[in-house]
Amino acid sequence: YFGTHNQVTEMKMDQDKIADALYWRKLDYVLVIPEGTDEVLSKGEMPELSCMKVPGCFDSAYFEAALQMYLQKMTALTGNGISLREAGQKLTALQKKETKVHMASFVNKRQGDMSTRFFLYVPYLFIAVGVSGIGLVLNRREVRERTECSSMPMKKRVAEITAAVLVYGGGLYLFVLVAAVVISGGSILTDPRLPWFAVNIFTMLLFGLSLGVFAGMVAKTDDAINGIVNVLSLVLCFLGGVFVPRQFFGAGVQNVAKIFPTYWYVVNNESIGAMKTVSHTFVKNILTQSMVSLGYALVIFAVTLVIVSARRTSEA
Repeated sequence: YFGTHNQVTEMKMDQDKIADALYWRKLDYVLVIPEGTDEVLSKGEMPELSCMKVPGCFDSAYFEAALQMYLQKMTALTGNGISLREAGQKLTALQKKETKVHMASFVNKRQGDMSTRFFLYVPYLFIAVGVSGIGLVLNRREVRERTECSSMPMKKRVAEITAAVLVYGGGLYLFVLVAAVVISGGSILTDPRLPWFAVNIFTMLLFGLSLGVFAGMVAKTDDAINGIVNVLSLVLCFLGGVFVPRQFFGAGVQNVAKIFPTYWYVVNNESIGAMKTVSHTFVKNILTQSMVSLGYALVIFAVTLVIVSARRTSEA
């Protein structure tokens, strides 16, 4: 049964020779089958087997899993009245069967390539670095007090903070694009999907920057900002399908995930990765779903301005 996919070597029980073979990697897994195992299996009972194996070897772990599955099938057959020989023949015949896999005609060969996988994890970078980079600076007491004691009008202050945040975001945006060029070996520059990748990550960048401004203006301590970074980045990326494919989630979880912009970012990223031609429907879907991140960014930024204005009024 196992000889069809493994190199099986029969040898007598000699611990010294076995230990030597395992040490020099001549063997990966040694299964010790005691006398009377066939009688135990014929009764539909699980036999007690011992083994010696190379620690941490993938082949050993894979074989052990296959062995347990084999014994479970064997005991299930013999426990229902099938003889041991007949059960062995059935399992051997089953082992020789192979599953044929046919790729769907609509699958793009570039779907799931290096560029698509690289841009998939960009939301975590933008959220984590956006909140920590901007929030920790705006939250510094000396920066806040120096800004508050100036005679600069509120509109000008907001405009200059916004400009500084956009400059920071521009540097982060360029860093991601340069990293994509380096990782792809320059092939991304001639990839027709690049402009759409750029649009998608730009809207997510604005979302991350708006979260950073919000955290910097609202949080009172650096520890609070660090907590916001951990919670927001992990929750949004896990539920959005960045770390775990969204197809693994149930219908209820996916319905909740649709609330978050990271979900629509991942949907866009998958569509762009599988892009064959730029159709009207494709452009419409990409821009519509990108508006979710942009809308969140604008709303969060507006809420931040309201909170700052209300705080300034109460302090005055």
